[in-house]
Amino acid sequence: TTGILCDSTKGKFGPFAGQLFVGEFAMSAINRVFLEKVGGQYQGACFPFLGGFDCAVLQMTWLPDGSMIVGETNRGWNSLGTRSYGLQKVRWNGKPSFEILKMEALSDGFRFTFTQPLQKASATAASLEASSYTYLYHSKYGSPEVETQPVKISQASLSVDATALTVKCDNLRAGYVHEFHLPGVRSAAGQPLAHKEAYYTLNRIP
Repeated sequence: TTGILCDSTKGKFGPFAGQLFVGEFAMSAINRVFLEKVGGQYQGACFPFLGGFDCAVLQMTWLPDGSMIVGETNRGWNSLGTRSYGLQKVRWNGKPSFEILKMEALSDGFRFTFTQPLQKASATAASLEASSYTYLYHSKYGSPEVETQPVKISQASLSVDATALTVKCDNLRAGYVHEFHLPGVRSAAGQPLAHKEAYYTLNRIP
């Protein structure tokens, strides 16, 4: 994790107002973070957003027109890309993208809200795969995922406007990352999600 930038563009950069964009070093990418308060503490979900930068993303800032300037350098470390440093600009083309807009924790599962209405036939528990895990916190650098187990998705229900999918999970675990993949979800127009992964760090169950 490198720079963190809040979307203060008021819609000039898409439908993500108030969310965070977070730089990622090794993969030369930007992730997107949705936060909410549960029990007086912030927690939330992380989603892939954009990759393919020339090298490691270090800092980001906004221009007045709502475009993002991305400062990059690998500082001699390893990162994807073909250059050692660079400046690149990211601009929203105004076209709607089918994404998970936000992921909210519930007492018995999660609510996914999307940027476009869903195809009703795809809004089922069978369209989702999930697991939960944690990491070892110690002085040694890094950790594999530990204590991994499948998340049992027992039910999925679609909102009246078809933009929110509520998923009931039988084995939520406080203090664990809950990783979801949504390969079967489609928009009403039949499009797959631009990014099918979501990672919610469930510090507290509502």
